Formats: sequence, C-alpha cells, structure tokens
Amino acid sequence: MRHALRTLAFALIVATPSFAQIAPAPAAPAAASTAPAKALRVAVIGASASAGFGCVMREKRADGDYALGFRLIDMVRLACPELEIVSTDMSSGFFFLSPVRNGTTAAKRAADFKPDCVIALDFLFWYCYGDDSPKGGPLSDEGERLDKLELGLKELERFSVPVLVGDLPDMSPAVGKMLSPAQMPAKDTLAKANARFAEWAKDRANVRVLPLAVMQRQLMEERALEIRGVRLESTKQAPLLQRDELHPAPHGMAGLACAVAAEMKDALAAAPSPDATDATDECAPEPNSTIQRASGALKPSGTRPKPAAQPEGAQKPAPATSEFSAAR
Repeated sequence: MRHALRTLAFALIVATPSFAQIAPAPAAPAAASTAPAKALRVAVIGASASAGFGCVMREKRADGDYALGFRLIDMVRLACPELEIVSTDMSSGFFFLSPVRNGTTAAKRAADFKPDCVIALDFLFWYCYGDDSPKGGPLSDEGERLDKLELGLKELERFSVPVLVGDLPDMSPAVGKMLSPAQMPAKDTLAKANARFAEWAKDRANVRVLPLAVMQRQLMEERALEIRGVRLESTKQAPLLQRDELHPAPHGMAGLACAVAAEMKDALAAAPSPDATDATDECAPEPNSTIQRASGALKPSGTRPKPAAQPEGAQKPAPATSEFSAAR
C-alpha cells in the first residue's frame, strides 16, 4: 500500500500544474511621509493537503480549457490579495513517508526563515496517522501513535511567533481509497490524541487551533463547510473534497484558506509587532470571492479550439485575458 501511495503521489504531483510562485514586485517609492508596508513572512509546514495534492481547478471556456493547481499558500494569497506575503513552503506530498524526519527538517528550515507566522494546517496529521513508529520502523501498537504525536508537538515548540495548526480529523471515509486500514488510528486513539493536543495548545498564547475535526465532521454529515459565517455547499460540479475523501478540492481549499487567513489576521492583531498588525488591517477573507479570484488566475491548457471563419479583412478579436489582482 505504501508503494501504491508513493506512486500515486508522485504521478499527481508531477502532473499538477502549479500556481506561479512569483516574488513580490518591488513596491513603488512611497511618499516621503509614508512608511512602506512591511511584507509578512509566512512559513508553511505540513503534508499533502497544504502542498495542494491533486488540487487543480479546471474550467471549460468558449476559447478552450483552463486549469491551474493551487497550494494552500496560493489560496491564502487569493483570500487576502491586499497582503504582501513573502513565503517559504516546506509542505510536501511525501511527508507521510517519514513524518518524524520530514517534520524536523521542515520545522528547522521554517524557523531559519524567521517568519512572522507559521501555517501548520496538517503538520500533525502523520504524527498520528500512518503505519510507522516514532523510531521509523513498523508501528507495533496504538500507544506509539501518541508517542509519535509528542515528537510533532515538540517541533512546533521551537516557534514563538503565531502558529496556526490543525487538530486531527477523522478521515476514516478515505480508508480503502487513499488510506490503508493500517494507517488509520483507532477512534479511541484519535480522541486521546486530540485531547492531548488541546491540553498542549491551551497554555500557548502563540498557538491558534484550526478545528479540522469539526470541519471534517460537518463535511461528512452535511456535505458543507461553515467558514466564518459563510456556508460552502459541496456539489457534483464543485466538490469540497476530492474523490479520495482525503484531500481538499479547489473549493474546499478556498474555504480552508479563508479560515487560515482569518486566524492569521486575528493572531497577528494580537501579536506584539505593530507592523504585522497594520499589514493585516485590510484583509477580509471570504470564500466565494477567493474562488472567483482563483478562477481568474487559471491559465490556458490542452487543445485550443479553432477560431471561427471570419470575412476577409475582419479584425481578429483580442485574446481573452483574466485579471489577477492578488499580491504576490
């Protein structure tokens, strides 16, 4: 099963078109009396959901097919286009192959980046899920999952800046699709892991908990997500989860990104840095507008239709353009 997952992960990641990772353009010189805005330094650590595994938005338009793949940080930028974000993204679709080793590497590099904020949405997932022990060999019993979780929590303790981290959702619907039975924690283990996480987080002022467990429960029961008062319905045309029942589809990623952006805004507003607070003042993440911006960012892909015949001398129509206003 691990070999099959590895093969599928590689195939999807290689095939997925990626959102342009363009460094922010130099800002225009500010007036003498106006201080330039400080770009937010955001580090992302986590697994395949944050890495945008299979998260490709596709649209058929009159002039052809359009598509683009989105990582979580791409959607966060679209959720708050007013923000200038400089990021390092250490999330990976291969995180599950060795979560203890990969988590240490990612957390260290993120800390070296000296971020204003750390997004760790699914960082802890494979510290509880999976079939590997804390030492890297085969898992021998459920208790080792809790021991492995402690290692993940320890990695997050290296950050003093705001850390946005998700709790552990029940992804049992994905068993037999993307997860093997051996990778799925027992319900009792999952409950203990979330209780331990809540206990760990409650006395850490810099830790902001993203309730993935509640979101997943709502997805399973209602096929919907409630994001800061906005309800996203999962439909056949616009599902919130991919068919593997594990990874977010583009509309679901937009909802998650808005939840992350809203928490980031709240966390930085409470942080001691006035620069960070000022930078997020105009940020108002909203899922539907985020989805619209994502649609506007799509690029032509596949075969282009032949243009309709025109009378001789007729002016050719200008190619369609998609305005993309998100700051990068």
